[in-house]
Amino acid sequence: MKRYFILIGIALICIGFSQIEDIPKKAMLNESQTEQEVKNDNSNNNNNDVSAYPQPEKVKFLSGRSGWKIQIPGNRPLATVAYDDGLVFVGGGYGSYEFYAIEAKTGHVAWMFKTGDDGPTAAVVKKGYVVFNTESCIIYVLKAKTGEKVWEKWLGDPLMSQPALDDENVYMAYPGSDGSHHLGCMKLFSGKEVWDVKIAGDLISAPIIDKGSVYITCFDGTVYRYATDNGKLIWSQQKNATCAPTIYDERIFVTLREAVNISKDSTKQYEGVATLDNANGNQQQKDLWARREAEYLVYGRQSANTGVQAELDASVGFGSAPGSAKIDQAKNNVGQGSVVGCWAYQGSRPVVRDKQSYNAMGNEIQCLDIENGKKVWSKTYDQNTEGVGGRYFSPPSFANGKLFLGSGNGEVFSINASNGKTEWKEKVDGPVSFQPAVAMGMVFVSCDNGMLYGINTGDAKDDGWYMWGGNAEHNK
Repeated sequence: MKRYFILIGIALICIGFSQIEDIPKKAMLNESQTEQEVKNDNSNNNNNDVSAYPQPEKVKFLSGRSGWKIQIPGNRPLATVAYDDGLVFVGGGYGSYEFYAIEAKTGHVAWMFKTGDDGPTAAVVKKGYVVFNTESCIIYVLKAKTGEKVWEKWLGDPLMSQPALDDENVYMAYPGSDGSHHLGCMKLFSGKEVWDVKIAGDLISAPIIDKGSVYITCFDGTVYRYATDNGKLIWSQQKNATCAPTIYDERIFVTLREAVNISKDSTKQYEGVATLDNANGNQQQKDLWARREAEYLVYGRQSANTGVQAELDASVGFGSAPGSAKIDQAKNNVGQGSVVGCWAYQGSRPVVRDKQSYNAMGNEIQCLDIENGKKVWSKTYDQNTEGVGGRYFSPPSFANGKLFLGSGNGEVFSINASNGKTEWKEKVDGPVSFQPAVAMGMVFVSCDNGMLYGINTGDAKDDGWYMWGGNAEHNK
């Protein structure tokens, strides 16, 4: 939704779009309203006109691998897909008003849902429900098989992160009308509020759920741990963290930023991996692991896609980021100064398996021993193009002993996790910012120009990384 509508009031916005229920900004569904009533009220959101859907093309890569690609209308940056029961779910991109369910094997659109606001994020799927939010300004819960709406809620503008799910609840961050950001917990099946707490600012990527706790990293670098049942704060630490946390074996893995004064007028930024104690958030080592200079954390650097980001923000009515975004937090900590840059930013988030941590930092992909932080292997690549999220590589996905990731140069990699050897590499028709999904012998790649790929890997065991972070809790 274009931001100039805000000048005539939030109430007129809600009236002006028939698919948005007439509810207050912070209201939940009426507790007496049944799922069936909501379904009947909103049956027109689902567009079943097959002729209006984009059509896939079959693809044959130089290696001989096959697959499909589909150009999502608008040519906008696409977030990570979510896979469930033969379908992949993807928003139409930053600035889009469409959300798609696509047949994983063929690339054909199964259904399309029209949103009331623009910019669908990466979705999560669980128990037959698909959940996503728009950048401006609504969270949606749909039935995964049909696209029928179960409930929606207007949260705030902008929403630069994505939701998370456990078996019962939805977790989402949003800017409140009180000027503070909030982390909210809502019932999956009804949208009823469970709890709501104030936080420092918007999140990097998403809430992370593990064993009865929800973890977040805000753009100012603060890491929090809350209890999922009641929202009680267990601890918070201001650590200059630069990615969402990964929880493994009662330890929290994050990347941290360090600023080093080189001279009176010069500061260099560095980044490295650290672990925090799950009980209290205290850092477990003095020196960062795999510490390296991190020019990609500097706002205004030459390599950044600032022109592209400015155009994308302008396309949704942002001449500059609104005050509610608290964009200075992201500028100072991760080098991002636009709404779309924060929307697509994922940092150097590690994936941890079998006592080893894997991540991409700058133009390097590395594996660390989590007992001592030493490099098991490291590979440096000739990368010279950042994606719209501000990095050369997406965070890696992990499946079947392999890492899968994309690059700003428009390449997709499959890497042997044991030794770092590239098993295969394919070229796609656009930069890749978001983490790929991997399911049933296919890797699904979302490009910054609206191109979506389904690539047959040739190994049916390549499976299990079904959405951003691997699962609906984002902590596979």
